[in-house]
Amino acid sequence: MATAKRGKVGRLEGKPPSNIPTVKHSVIGKALRKVDAVAKVTGATRFADDLAFPRMLFCKLLRSTHPHAKIVSIDVTAAKQLDGVQAVLTGRDLPIPFGILPVSQDEHALCLEKVRFIGDPVAAVAATTEETATAALDLIKVVYEPLEALDSAEAAVAHPEPRIHDYGDSGNLHKLINLEFGDVDTGIAEADLVREDLFFFEGSTHLPMEQHAAVAMWSPDGKLTLWTSTQTPHYVHRALAKVLELPAARVRVIATPNGGGFGGKSDPFNHEIAVAKLAMITGRPVKITLTREEVFYCHRGRHPTLMWVRTGVKRDGAITGMHFRSLLDGGAYGSYGVASTYYTGALQTVTYNVPRYHFQGARAFTNKAPCGPKRGHGTPQPRFALEVHLDKIAEQLDVDPAELRLRTLVPPNSLTANYLRVGSMGLGKCIEKVVEGSGWKNKFGKLPNGRGVGLACSSYISGAGLPIYWNNMPHSGVQLKCDRGGGVTVFCGSTEIGQGSDSILAYIVAEVLGIDPFDVAVVTADTDLTPVDLGSYSSRVTLMSGNAALQAAERARQILAVHAAKKLDVPPERLTFAEGGVFDGKDKKRGVTFAEADLVREDLFFFEGSTHLPMEQHAATPIAHA
Repeated sequence: MATAKRGKVGRLEGKPPSNIPTVKHSVIGKALRKVDAVAKVTGATRFADDLAFPRMLFCKLLRSTHPHAKIVSIDVTAAKQLDGVQAVLTGRDLPIPFGILPVSQDEHALCLEKVRFIGDPVAAVAATTEETATAALDLIKVVYEPLEALDSAEAAVAHPEPRIHDYGDSGNLHKLINLEFGDVDTGIAEADLVREDLFFFEGSTHLPMEQHAAVAMWSPDGKLTLWTSTQTPHYVHRALAKVLELPAARVRVIATPNGGGFGGKSDPFNHEIAVAKLAMITGRPVKITLTREEVFYCHRGRHPTLMWVRTGVKRDGAITGMHFRSLLDGGAYGSYGVASTYYTGALQTVTYNVPRYHFQGARAFTNKAPCGPKRGHGTPQPRFALEVHLDKIAEQLDVDPAELRLRTLVPPNSLTANYLRVGSMGLGKCIEKVVEGSGWKNKFGKLPNGRGVGLACSSYISGAGLPIYWNNMPHSGVQLKCDRGGGVTVFCGSTEIGQGSDSILAYIVAEVLGIDPFDVAVVTADTDLTPVDLGSYSSRVTLMSGNAALQAAERARQILAVHAAKKLDVPPERLTFAEGGVFDGKDKKRGVTFAEADLVREDLFFFEGSTHLPMEQHAATPIAHA
């Protein structure tokens, strides 16, 4: 992008910006590299495990070898006496529970009275080297009293005792849901064909290139700083303040560049709290980097889910009613599980028209690593079930499964039976493209035995409509600093996890202000420096942080335009911001550089934008896969 140069006062030398009369966008829509690309490909980016500080200690966690057991005793005497060990913690040092959802505050940084899965942490060691800390773990003596372990959701249903947790809707059932929209029994009775199927979706876990890691530092003036590989620094900040009993203003969380998350780094974790406490005790920086095995203990992966679906259809494939049940294996803790359970039933209605819908869901506690919000957060499991179910219905009706889907699509700008608003609806064209591009009509049902072609559709929301802790505050905020040299800095709490959110902020601000996006500095995910953003999940960042950036940049442009208009002696509404300058829209030779427009101000301003996402503005975007 060219930069304007000033000649005589109020006029620019060189070729006038060509994009003013003909191009709507000069940045958005272009194939630009990410603003952090050079740092990442050259190895300059510093991830959490790359951080090192003077006198830094290393933390290791002792983990349970039992899936379910009472802790009779823990003896850490020998570990404390090992040369190089600076501190040892047990659950008694961190008795306050935490969790991501207010209804599931069921985790402890270190287990207090019992362990609930193999890998549950029971003690933490800080030592001068990682090897010393590892050796100290072998010196800690833990006496367990084993309890019956539940290894599946079906086992949890069958055995309400012993309870894994002392809360929940029933026995070892964490959450029970029963929602009906319309008279499904009547809809089923009107059908020409009724089919029911049982499906099981095996769970899966994340595998980011970067393991979880965190570094904590306690300052002499009593302030905690935590650098951590997280998708949700705001919620980690909240958990630290609660468990460590610190004023929120004395806790600073910096989300380091994230080497992959996929939902697996969306919770506050026990290792983050453990290193923070160890830093407070020792007065020295403390670092932990989980092994690959420990990442699997953190898990928060996709729930194994048992599903039953019963659907009535007319001869042309039109759905008359659907009854869907899901049973989720949630593992040992709540995590996002209540939300995941709702999600297993929420989106069945946004692809194909389901006029009457009944959903029953249940999430069980089991003695396995806890499940959580992996890539789609409870929706891929029922999509698998529903798409296979529809294929079977199509076969019984002797209808092409692609044609069946096209016949039953939810219309655009409609409200589903369970009150989800669908805006634009491009699934029909998407299916048609897939059919055409795959040679569907020449392949489906016509390939040799053992070979075939299939089609499935899916959908997801764009943005979570409510904050985890309900309030009327913005979901995301952006502060924009314009300095006297023409520099622009964007401050936002959003977290870069590889999806390009830092670049989105730079692109949007650059588009509005007419400057090069690589001249925009971006500061993100620091609870001391940036306004609140609720995290990188649910496809929400571009929608929410992007709109906040748009608002902030537009406010900045308005104020800059007032000053530039005085200098150029034109009305502010006639000005155009483009190619590093501010121009008279009726005389493209008259203008000032962006830096000059900024310099004419006598003060330094912050331009802040923020965004809400009211629940009634939810939109589902269906997609098709071949």
